[in-house]
Amino acid sequence: MSPGESPCFESPVGPEVQVDGQRLLWFGGTAYLGLQARPEVIAAAVAAIQRFGLHPGSARAGYGTTPPLLAAEAEAAEFFGTAAALHVASGWAATALLVAALPTRRWRAFHDEHAHASAREALGLLDATPRHPYAHGDAGDLAARLQRELKAGETPLVVTDGVFAGNGRLAPLAALREALAPYPGGTLLVDDAHGFGVLGENGRGSVEHAGLADDDALLVAGTASKALGGHGALVAGNAERIARIARASAWSAGSTPPTVPVAAATAAALRIARTEPLLRVRLHAHAETLRAGLRALGVTLRDDARAAPIIALSLPREREVDALHVALRRAGILVPVLKGYGGLTAPALRIAVFATHEAAHLEALLDALRRHL
Repeated sequence: MSPGESPCFESPVGPEVQVDGQRLLWFGGTAYLGLQARPEVIAAAVAAIQRFGLHPGSARAGYGTTPPLLAAEAEAAEFFGTAAALHVASGWAATALLVAALPTRRWRAFHDEHAHASAREALGLLDATPRHPYAHGDAGDLAARLQRELKAGETPLVVTDGVFAGNGRLAPLAALREALAPYPGGTLLVDDAHGFGVLGENGRGSVEHAGLADDDALLVAGTASKALGGHGALVAGNAERIARIARASAWSAGSTPPTVPVAAATAAALRIARTEPLLRVRLHAHAETLRAGLRALGVTLRDDARAAPIIALSLPREREVDALHVALRRAGILVPVLKGYGGLTAPALRIAVFATHEAAHLEALLDALRRHL
């Protein structure tokens, strides 16, 4: 959005939405597989709230577990191919839960300079832990900093997004993992909010896309609210790890778990994402069509962002970005402007592609850009 706007989203999310009373083509947000408005997902939420109410009014450690919550965790484990999974109410809290579950050690933290704020805030749980940002997406810079900054008796913790929300860039996870290899106990924590459901052969995210096997050096969390169409945070792994994460923080004992309709919707959306892989095929085909069209218009795009359904369109001057945003909206197309977020160092139109877009939607955007760029 442009400065001064306070938009009100007045319709279900999809390729066409209503914002502030105006019907628009929508190329923003994070509904990559288009599951948030699927009839099956909505029906599951409605049926659950009618049967169980909104929530049981208790923390998970008490009597807060409900059948829809157990179903969501079972579906998440099935989706990610693990023995167990944990579904909590807030995506922001997911990385904090992982940090809270780390063994007691002398940690020294290293994070991508553009790591999500939730991940950087989570490092505050490690009292007095020194922190060092490394250059965005640069495993070589991380390796150099590990060698230079790590002191005897310290264990490195490296924190990164799997996919950076603003520019769509993929973290070089295999190279980051390799940089940690010389340091026993070193851990790579990945906030994979924008990778879950999108990347990898089975849609399991950035780690699967990078060809990394699950091991003790990898901790991964993400949200259900983006490609996976539900809400809250998901963490998957072996049963012992999930149990340890669940009891490591007062969050589990002292907070209300995901509400009944949210858990039911999450379970239904996960089931669709698992059983309809053509959604991801369609998503990536649309993203490549749009990239090809932009390249034909003379737009230079990053190769390390081509796997994500996110395209950052920058222009030399901020006022040009704002002017293009306004021109597109007047043409009936809404593409948000982001400034200084998710790996962006300059203002950009952040174009998000959905599996539910049609060829006509993509052509309408390219035609408008052709006229106004």
